[in-house]
Amino acid sequence: MRLHRVLLGCGLLLSTVAMGQNGPRQVKGKLELKQLSNDSAFAWFYTGVNKYNVNANMVNYIKTNKEKIKLVALVNTADEASRKLLPEFYKVMILASVPEENIQMYGVDNSGNSGDNAVDGYKVKKVPTILVLQNGKEEGRITAGSPTSVEENLAQILMKMNAKRKD
Repeated sequence: MRLHRVLLGCGLLLSTVAMGQNGPRQVKGKLELKQLSNDSAFAWFYTGVNKYNVNANMVNYIKTNKEKIKLVALVNTADEASRKLLPEFYKVMILASVPEENIQMYGVDNSGNSGDNAVDGYKVKKVPTILVLQNGKEEGRITAGSPTSVEENLAQILMKMNAKRKD
């Protein structure tokens, strides 16, 4: 009986907090994975990661090439396209065992400004965008609305990088 009361109380509290919000929370500046994972304002992130089904072959290819790249994700946490792409991207990164230090993530406002001059120097016009870098040089971009999956886009960029190196 006591457990039921506690659960009911928690449910009421969460629904009150959810109703009190004016919409999705927008974050500007550097974002951390634990911030997205642990903050109830970003419940969409956890749900999206768990819901996304990956192409295992593409993920395995990324895994074999994971040390070659750095990734910079620019997202608007209040934007529906970012709220779809970011969890998919992170699920691929987790399954491909890409080191967390190889991934940087920044929240941008509606004008695409992150508040960080170095990041804003990438001149991203469409959000969300994931930049794929090797040795500080941009090798490709992944954006929302692509007809192919995050892992397929990243694997294609890696294949082009590997083909260039063989030349």
